[in-house]
Amino acid sequence: MRQVRWAGWTTALAAALLIGGQTRVRADIASDKPAAVVVYPKVQVSGANGVDTTIRLANTNTTNPINVHCYYVNASSYCVGGTNPGENCTLSPTVCQGGGVCLPSWQETDFRIVLTAGQPIEWVASEGLSDNALPLPRGVCVRNPTRQCGSDADCNPFPGGTCTQSNAGTRIPPVPDDPFIGELRCIAIDAQGNPIPRNDLKGEGQVVTFPSDGVAVLDIAGYNAIGIQATGQSDGVANQLVLGPGRSGEYNGCPNYLIVNHFFDGAANPVPGTDATINTNLVLVPCSTDYLRQIPGLAVAQYLVFNEFEQRFSTSRAVRCYQDIQLSRIDTANSARSIWNVSVAGTLTGQTRINPIGVPSTNPPSIPSGLLGIAVETHTASARRKSAAFNIHMAGDRDAADVMIIP
Repeated sequence: MRQVRWAGWTTALAAALLIGGQTRVRADIASDKPAAVVVYPKVQVSGANGVDTTIRLANTNTTNPINVHCYYVNASSYCVGGTNPGENCTLSPTVCQGGGVCLPSWQETDFRIVLTAGQPIEWVASEGLSDNALPLPRGVCVRNPTRQCGSDADCNPFPGGTCTQSNAGTRIPPVPDDPFIGELRCIAIDAQGNPIPRNDLKGEGQVVTFPSDGVAVLDIAGYNAIGIQATGQSDGVANQLVLGPGRSGEYNGCPNYLIVNHFFDGAANPVPGTDATINTNLVLVPCSTDYLRQIPGLAVAQYLVFNEFEQRFSTSRAVRCYQDIQLSRIDTANSARSIWNVSVAGTLTGQTRINPIGVPSTNPPSIPSGLLGIAVETHTASARRKSAAFNIHMAGDRDAADVMIIP
């Protein structure tokens, strides 16, 4: 079996950075530690195909409760024009009739969560979490446990004292449509709704495909939510979250580039005794976003692809709002001709480096942005399909700041 040789160009890159005096060789954004903002790049629901997403969010602070403001971003496609405008065409563009076209959307739905000290919470994207299903819908007065309360004021004047922590004020709706594809982003806030520098949030997402016949098997692709840590700095604008650059921003800066180690699409599983074919989807979301004016981020992703012989290929593609696409569909509609196709690349595995270039746009309106993302590897054999999502490597910090604006 071939072995991937990265030492040559990675060593040269590291040497170049040292010689050039560059120190920005690490990314502070991470998926393995608590943060003030957590991003779930892939939330998917499709009742017709048995697909749903389980979302987990936890308060890692074992002493204090925390308020969280979350935003679903709906990137599903809808018909524009024709005889059935507004029809969901995410699963099939042919749904649009009478000359209509199927175009991706960008719509935001927000809600709030209150987590008690050290509390994890979980819900299914298609259902949300009703008041009756909350783990701790109401607190109780410490001096009278039979009396429910939402705050200390509910315990006064009698019996007095304090109210225990609860999930009162939590409202988790289902995703706004089915089918749905998009992201979820949650931000630590204070009681007034202002972002606060508390790195206490940790999350996970699981895209689950339920079997619809006697042949298919349950398929679960899980990943860690990407955490954006607060630095403790402030720009004085309550509804504006500045990500980088360096330590001057309110939050750590978005990565300068992303690195994905992967099989090339169409590769045969090298494990003996298997007949699976391997493909990989790349999910990217912009760092910058404007929830107040409903304007998404935009970046041109520059791709540099290396095979096992360190031969290099390159291409680019714009990412506006959201991208969930098979690698071999990024550069061409014919995946057999793609630079990510195993026959074109010439080796079983490779590495893709993604350099996001933020670009402004006025038609349609978008703001310059960096990128975050995950990858989903799928093994298909006969009628069986198994997937595994994984977090991709992030390196460096962008020179330009990214901005998240909330209402």
